[in-house]
Amino acid sequence: MSTPTRPTAALHEGPATSCIIAGKALGWTNCGPTSTAMGIDRSTHGAQRPSPCDVRRKTGDTVGGTTLPQNVAVASTYGVSFETHVGTNVCAPSYAAGQARVGRGFILQGNAGVLVGTAYRSTGGYVNHAVWVNETRGGTASVPAEALVYDPAADGRTASWGKAATSPQWWPWSLILKFAAALHPWGDTDARLLGPGKFYCAIGPVSMTTDAPPPTSGLTLRYGGVAIKPPQVKTIAVPAGQRANVRTRPTTASTKTSSLPNGTKWACYQVTKTGQLLAGSRTWYGNIGGNRWLHSTSF
Repeated sequence: MSTPTRPTAALHEGPATSCIIAGKALGWTNCGPTSTAMGIDRSTHGAQRPSPCDVRRKTGDTVGGTTLPQNVAVASTYGVSFETHVGTNVCAPSYAAGQARVGRGFILQGNAGVLVGTAYRSTGGYVNHAVWVNETRGGTASVPAEALVYDPAADGRTASWGKAATSPQWWPWSLILKFAAALHPWGDTDARLLGPGKFYCAIGPVSMTTDAPPPTSGLTLRYGGVAIKPPQVKTIAVPAGQRANVRTRPTTASTKTSSLPNGTKWACYQVTKTGQLLAGSRTWYGNIGGNRWLHSTSF
């Protein structure tokens, strides 16, 4: 398998003065925007490279940290759609791992406290944090051995508590699981934890605006899918006021993972002619992993 696409450069959130908006120094609260900026860069193969402060400014939020939905909304303005899992829509770690194995990275929220005392420490202690998980290796698709993590706080600085790690690093998957489970979904001051078996994350890209899809390494044909050679990028074109629904299988009976507006680009790696019949057509177009499908009427 070829090396997956990676961000052009590792981005960092600090120091505080790295992002001043409305007179507020927001640098050390920008882990979400920083992770999102790297996700946008990676998803567009460097065609779009916003700074963490660019992303933060577009959220319109200048108080404390940011949420995944806020950052995902900004990513869409750069032509990158993310599949968001928060609240009651959390996803299983095995699902996110499988997506990373077939070419989709994810913004992962967790708590940096679990990194204390390890070679991956990047903050002073227990604080909610977000990182960009680019890819996995070893193990199995659902339980890999390691994941390549771009940590916005891991800038190698020397602090009162010691020296920060330098990003990116290969984290043991067991550490990824601990990091995610330690998240305080209702804020740092709330004692409740997300707990094991759940990820607050945004997986992407769902679609992309690049002129050509990424390499086909990791292509998984499913549901009668036939490889499109070379892969194609199609543009969403549905009636005014409607959106194209992305499904996990080529049928409306499957889970809708996202809905895309007109003008969004979709990377087509496979096509099946045996999907659910809609508007006289059984043709559906799938992504590289065979787990995201759009009907032909979406284009």
